[in-house]
Amino acid sequence: MRLNFKKKIPKVRFYGALEQERDQKNKQDNIVSRRLIGLLCVVLAFTSIMAFRLGYIQFVQADELEVKLEQYGTTTYSTDAPRGEIVDRNYTKLVDNVNVISATYYAPKKISDDVLKESANFLAKTINLDVNNDDIISERAKKDYFIMFHEDVADSLITDEERKQAQGQDNSSKVIYNLQIERITPELINQYMDANDIKYAHFYYLMNNCTSGSTVLAEGLTDEEASIIGENSGILPGITITTDWSRQKLYGSSFSQVLGSVTTKKQGLPAELRNELLALGYQNDARVGVSGLEQQYEDILRGNDSSYTLDYDSDGNPVITNVTSGTAGANIRLSIDWELQQFADQVIENELKACNANNKHFNKMFLTLMDPQTGEIIVMSGKTINKETGEVSDYAAGNYLDANLIGSTIKGGSLYVGFKNNLITPNTYFMDEPIKIKNTAEKKSWKSFGNINEVDAIAYSSNVYMFRIAMLLGGAEYIYDGPLKINQEAFDTLRRDLGELGLGVKTGLDVPNEALGYRGHNRASGLLLDAMIGQYDAYTNIQLAQYACTLANGGKRVQPKLFLDSYTTDDEGNVETNYSSDTTVLDDVSNQATAFGRIKEGMRACVTRDQGTCHSYWSTKSYTTWAKTGTAEIYDYPDTENDYPNHLQIGYIAADESSEPVLVFACLAFRQTYASNGGSSSAPLVSSQVVDKYVEKYGVN
Repeated sequence: MRLNFKKKIPKVRFYGALEQERDQKNKQDNIVSRRLIGLLCVVLAFTSIMAFRLGYIQFVQADELEVKLEQYGTTTYSTDAPRGEIVDRNYTKLVDNVNVISATYYAPKKISDDVLKESANFLAKTINLDVNNDDIISERAKKDYFIMFHEDVADSLITDEERKQAQGQDNSSKVIYNLQIERITPELINQYMDANDIKYAHFYYLMNNCTSGSTVLAEGLTDEEASIIGENSGILPGITITTDWSRQKLYGSSFSQVLGSVTTKKQGLPAELRNELLALGYQNDARVGVSGLEQQYEDILRGNDSSYTLDYDSDGNPVITNVTSGTAGANIRLSIDWELQQFADQVIENELKACNANNKHFNKMFLTLMDPQTGEIIVMSGKTINKETGEVSDYAAGNYLDANLIGSTIKGGSLYVGFKNNLITPNTYFMDEPIKIKNTAEKKSWKSFGNINEVDAIAYSSNVYMFRIAMLLGGAEYIYDGPLKINQEAFDTLRRDLGELGLGVKTGLDVPNEALGYRGHNRASGLLLDAMIGQYDAYTNIQLAQYACTLANGGKRVQPKLFLDSYTTDDEGNVETNYSSDTTVLDDVSNQATAFGRIKEGMRACVTRDQGTCHSYWSTKSYTTWAKTGTAEIYDYPDTENDYPNHLQIGYIAADESSEPVLVFACLAFRQTYASNGGSSSAPLVSSQVVDKYVEKYGVN
């Protein structure tokens, strides 16, 4: 047998642990390689996309994005536009705006403390600032400045013991600061700081605390001061001369409280209304009405804000650009006749001065003239006098803020209560004789009138007639010198019915804070009788005027108003009315025609009859008058001998007895004993003069 040794013999491979390790490593290397290649592909794709996007932005969207960058890098601010004017019914200006020159600081981006101090020093030497005016620099601000610039002296005011005690508290710094504020006196400030130092501290403080936006450094600069600052603007970075407006009352304090007030830019939004006003779009430093008609008609008087952008150049200096121009607020026209208002003010002032020496308490007087058909207030005058100095101040707002006893002027309302509750009918007679309740003094009229009806009771001002109505209202059985038991609900009925006429309820006058008056809480039987003659509850003069209007027009309680309309003017000065007020009737009890007819007869008899209490002042007028006097007894207890009463006069006038009344008047002289003409009451004296002036101007037709 022949063997073939040339045939290949397969190699024998041994596969052990070493070979397994090598294969595993090769597999891992392959996986890493594949992943790395995948990652590189992803990075390459992402880089390509980014490069494409960058190119698209740079070459296609460049202009659009440049505009957006400018917008986002620029801050827009608002400033309040001038408010509308307030004028009287004949367009006499009462409140307007006056231009003021201001130094305004726009905070630069880059400014050193040394530059701020140099600017503050320059302004302190240039601007004549009244450092004693709290409206400009408050006493508290001066104390803050003192601590800032005289820290060592301020620190010496605190003892070591006080510092140790403060260190144990969380707000130790605040505790120490408050102690320093308490102990810094005006004398200490004057010892270390003169007027120039205070001005310097003031300007530095304002600029140092303004890190963005702007702040007004000083208002009311003179032309010379503004010129000096403008010429040196190169060394006063961020400081610019601007023009602004300030609210101005053209007749000073006259009618001032009624017109109201507006905050300054420094005061800004009142704290109690800040959140609400910010939500309405106001800025923190916006000027806003905070009292009187300025507050009541804020929405009308406020203008549309202007806006500006504040950008910065490469050196960090502010660049200001106007964006929108604001528009002034609308004007409001009042029902007041300013000529008559001033006349009434002067008559009352003269009377207060003439009577001052002879009266112990007579220190204020009010008068309101009103249209009984529309509620328009023609005159609302009020004055007070300082009994010691004789200085007279305006208190027109006292017509709706000051409540007083009104005495017998209430008696028309008392008759209304009697008729409405079916207690009396036309020609109901009562004997006018003293009333005596057990354990009390007699109650009586100023004289005994015998058997009288309701017209006589008004004409002669009978108290007893009204007492009789009160007893019937309370369901009392009267026995002379016996106890008097009444139904307690009679007080509620009386007040409800008087409220329908305007007494004891808010009249709806368009002011923010009309007073309600005063209602007694004690319901003793005798007090119901007192209430029926105006000797218990207290009412404001505007309530008295509204009540007189209800009597005049036959039962419609018309809402009094000071606002007639709002308007703007075009470039040629033509008036364009935006909104006119309507006549509002709050209550209508004209279905009680019998009651109002008899009350009217009584008020007319009060003028025409020789013994009528209004005869001497009103019977000879060229126009026809219906009137009622009032005397409310007031004593300085325990002295019950000397009476210092309120004296009042209400009424209305027309061309003749068949004509529609055109004017109502209500006047109160507080606690008076002697008038300038030798009588006891200035109320009819003042009322008749002012009503005569009205008739002279407008007539009665």
